[in-house]
Amino acid sequence: MKMKLLMTMAILTAAAQLGPVACGEDQKGQGAGWRGHRNDSFASLPADEGQKLKAAHEKAMQDPVVRAAHDKMRQAHREFRNAMHTAMLQADPSIQPILDKMPKGEKGNRDED
Repeated sequence: MKMKLLMTMAILTAAAQLGPVACGEDQKGQGAGWRGHRNDSFASLPADEGQKLKAAHEKAMQDPVVRAAHDKMRQAHREFRNAMHTAMLQADPSIQPILDKMPKGEKGNRDED
């Protein structure tokens, strides 16, 4: 009886240890942000439909109204990021060295979107 209890406890302990690993997120998706996941929807489309969608997107981006809205969105995002940075430093100035370690964007430019 004691051996059965000991084995049950060992199995439950092992299951508790492996549970988070078995149910965890895909590691390659972490830190990718929306850019890393936006292509997931294209992956479910047939190749010709994905190409048509991409071509329509590129053509739409040439529209002056769309370009203006995109530029406005990027500026708003830049202002938000700067305001958040300033507010975080005001809340805790000791985080400056941590912020200095953070990547500044894919191309090294903080304003890249």
